[in-house]
This record gives sequence, structure tokens and C-alpha cells, in this order.
Amino acid sequence: MTRFEFKPNKKKSGRNQYVGSWEESACKEIDLPFTKESMVTVLTWAIEEGSPYTHQEIAHWCDRFHLSCEEHDNDIAPAIIDVAADVDAQWDMYLSNTYNLEQLQSLKYSEIRLPVEWFKEWLSDVNT
Repeated sequence: MTRFEFKPNKKKSGRNQYVGSWEESACKEIDLPFTKESMVTVLTWAIEEGSPYTHQEIAHWCDRFHLSCEEHDNDIAPAIIDVAADVDAQWDMYLSNTYNLEQLQSLKYSEIRLPVEWFKEWLSDVNT
């Protein structure tokens, strides 16, 4: 995934100036069906120490889950789809709010961990 960073343009009020981009390192894909049960499994992995998957891989799976639900008719509860979308959005926001552009261009994304409390809350939302 490529992200772009902008800053206010001092010469032209109301316009942003492009200052650079970053691309996440490749990660393996989680091969699970897009179901509530899989969502519970993935969120549980994010909480556990020694998880078989990184938070990056989990966020990307949630993104694919969310997009799949948007593209196809399914019987997934909207609250679960919202959790999947939120995991992906929070991953992106965490990166851009925690690291500067230079750091983002050289990070090992597989080592980044979101706060575990977030996953516990999402798991609670899925289970209600």
C-alpha cells in the first residue's frame, strides 16, 4: 500500500503540497474465509503473544474482508463489517500519526503493533 503525505502550501493558501510517499513492506496473506468466526480468530491472534500473524497482516486481512463485504451480498452483520473497516483505518492512522515520513519509508511494518486494548474492544464488538 502506498501512502502520500501532504503539508500546507505556504505560497498558495488552501492548497497542499506533496512531500513524499511510503510503501508498506510485503506481508503474507491470511487465508481464511470472510466470516464472523474468522474475524474472531484473527482478532484473537492480534491479542495473543506469539501470534502466527503480524498486526500488519491482520489489518490487511480486515481490509480485504471489508472490501469483500462491500462488493458482494452476504449475511455478515454490519457491526462486524464496521469492525473490519475500523481495524484497517486505525492501522493507517496509527502509522501516519506515530511516524514521520522518513521513518515510514524505512520501517519494518511487520514489527509494528497496535495497542492490544484496541483489539480487545473490537473483539468485544464482534461478540455482542
